[in-house]
Amino acid sequence: MVAAPAQNTEPDTTARVRHADRLIEQAMEEHDPHLLDEAVVLLRGVAAELAPDDPTRLAPLWSLKSALQVRFGVYAHPADLDDAVALLRELLAGTPAQHPAIVDARADLADTLLGRYREAGQDNDLAEALALYEGGLPDLPGDHPARPGFLAGYADALLARAEAEQDVQALDEAIRAAGTAVDAMATSDHRTPQALCTLGLALRLRFRVRGRTADADAAVTTLRQCAEIADDADPNRPGYFANLGLALADRHAFGGDEEDLGQAIDALRRAVAGLPPESPEQHEAAWCLAAVLKERWDSDGDPSDLDEAIVNARSSIVSGPSGHPGLAVRRWQLGDALFERFELHERREDLDEAVTTLRQASVSAQRTGTPEPAAVNMRLGTVLAERYERYGAEADISEALELGQAAVAATADDHPELPSRVASLGYLLQTSSHRPGRDADLDEAVELLREALRAPLRSPTIAGGPDATGHPAAADPDAADPTGADAAPTSPGPAGAEAGPGSGPAGGRSEADGGEDGPDEQEGRNAVTFRLGLALSERFGRRGALADLDSAINAYRTLRDSTEPEHPLHALAATTLAQLESARAEEL
Repeated sequence: MVAAPAQNTEPDTTARVRHADRLIEQAMEEHDPHLLDEAVVLLRGVAAELAPDDPTRLAPLWSLKSALQVRFGVYAHPADLDDAVALLRELLAGTPAQHPAIVDARADLADTLLGRYREAGQDNDLAEALALYEGGLPDLPGDHPARPGFLAGYADALLARAEAEQDVQALDEAIRAAGTAVDAMATSDHRTPQALCTLGLALRLRFRVRGRTADADAAVTTLRQCAEIADDADPNRPGYFANLGLALADRHAFGGDEEDLGQAIDALRRAVAGLPPESPEQHEAAWCLAAVLKERWDSDGDPSDLDEAIVNARSSIVSGPSGHPGLAVRRWQLGDALFERFELHERREDLDEAVTTLRQASVSAQRTGTPEPAAVNMRLGTVLAERYERYGAEADISEALELGQAAVAATADDHPELPSRVASLGYLLQTSSHRPGRDADLDEAVELLREALRAPLRSPTIAGGPDATGHPAAADPDAADPTGADAAPTSPGPAGAEAGPGSGPAGGRSEADGGEDGPDEQEGRNAVTFRLGLALSERFGRRGALADLDSAINAYRTLRDSTEPEHPLHALAATTLAQLESARAEEL
């Protein structure tokens, strides 16, 4: 006689919840979001069938909450996060005060509110999360197993408030809470990497606020430990390496240790390689890597760093969100990098892509106002002028001149960048004067360059400071601090901040003024003085006016005397000066 199969005596509700839980696990293992959708529908149906006061309703609500949180991670639909918050509030309200699950409910709701705050920026979510943490801590004695994790979440919320409100007291408290949490956790605890990450980010932020080397060192040590102990399968591990890379880049910027810069690049490379392709986190990490590589290129001049920087910058822009608030800055800086590579290899495709990218930056800047559209347009104008000089398309210099004139007209009289833009317009007019019938542009160029030198300038932005070969160098607007993202691409921590490019030329007050200036100011004066000397010598060559020749000699003598012997401009100025003095002697 064959025995009858065993009957499933499990209640239908329990069986359906268990099936939904298996669907959630399977969806995560197989990366199949359709299984999540099926689980959500199933659990909603179970919850709807049970009375609000039915104690068995809590199980499907917990599972539904988890499914919604996981699905939000896949689709990023705000409604899923809102529904998860509502369910957690219901679960917290329906759980007896002495029930062990109350701690998990409070912590989960606080964490989810903090996550929603970071997504949507609603201050009331952050305030509620902090209140939940602060209200729950007194109920957790020092030896309670949940206290370290609860403290770590509290520290993360305090860090968010410190960032939002520039609250240094909250930052100090975040560091104390995160440190206490880390000290209470075993290295093998799955919560430890997240707690270390919060501590490291808070230390990094305090270093950026107060500039204390000890905080920079502690941030690097903490974030390195975080990345090293995280399990290879931990999806947050690449983000931990991104955090480490940014902390190392900060310390390099402060102390100048080249080893820190190399390690920052290595860490950011691991982050880019490990993050999901074309995810927002990878876009941010790729941009940070590009910026740090560009910094090393500026220092060491290794073309491979410039090539890799361009690849990563291009990737972060092309595959990133079209509405990113820093898109104009990123396009501006990619355009600059492409122009630098053109100057290195003289490949026409790099120059053309630089123009296209800067035009896109101009459109983005006009839409967002950041960075200032006039600054972007002036940079575009100088690159177009260089393309005209190299390849002779008159449309390029016509467009460049229109952009430059409009940029100066849009700049207020008290704007700190007005002198640098006036100098840039002088360069554009000088270039324009090479066209037939545009001789008057050279007169205007001379006057504008003199005007620029009578005002304080900050850093050379005109394509006017020559390189070692005597060709005009690229404009060099202060890059948005590539390491200036105030956090890493993954939580805990804030989204990366991005400053706009800074300003332009460091400058002088008169053609021959030898006043005392800082290094950046002197560099700016040198750039504009070189351009003025060139314009004056050109005008002498056309018209033979000795006053122009004498002024050009004065400019190049000033340039020679204000540069160190090893500076590329020193030899160029000395050689040009000798030629002009010889020409002057022939006139006597």
